Amino acid sequence: MATKRERRTSAAPHHSRAHHAHAMTDIDSNRFAPPKAELADPANPAEGPVLAGRGMRLVAVIIDGLLNGLIFLPVYFMMGGAAMMGFDPQSPPDPASMMGAMFKAMLPGYLIAGVVQGWSLHAFGGTLGKKLLGLRIVRTDGSRAGFVRLFFGRGAVAVLPGVIPLIGALYVLIDSLVIFRDSRQCLHDQIADTKVVTATSSMSASLGASRS
Repeated sequence: MATKRERRTSAAPHHSRAHHAHAMTDIDSNRFAPPKAELADPANPAEGPVLAGRGMRLVAVIIDGLLNGLIFLPVYFMMGGAAMMGFDPQSPPDPASMMGAMFKAMLPGYLIAGVVQGWSLHAFGGTLGKKLLGLRIVRTDGSRAGFVRLFFGRGAVAVLPGVIPLIGALYVLIDSLVIFRDSRQCLHDQIADTKVVTATSSMSASLGASRS
């Protein structure tokens, strides 16, 4: 039979462990206690903006086309575009004068659509279609892309070559197909040093962030 001294000695480690556990519980429940040594490493932040999906970019282009049409067509018809659709085939107008009248009817609509999209590029870093889908155009390093780069660089490179007869169609085809690379950049993106990303992953490239 164990003596009282032996029982007290064997009970000491158990009492010590219980006391230690009680002390740790008190520290855990005390929000003013200093942090423990075993601190978990913080989660790694996302590495740069997230590239926009190719399908989302296509939908954005379609939306922009519809919005531009809603702006352009009413202005075109108000400026006399309807009159050029109803001339008598037996006595057609002079081609030069007809082209001049068509240009005058088309120009205001294009200018208004350009101003609206230009404002969207400056304010949101993307066209109206991209804004509606939560996308933004940034530099390839993730920084904000300025208005001049977006409108006169990226926009002009995307649109103007397409109006060149024969060569323009080939350019548009190549420009569209190269998006299937890993970088998801169209040719006009690569020339302008831009990429399309999600707006939520590129808040540092917003207009508000650039002003802060």
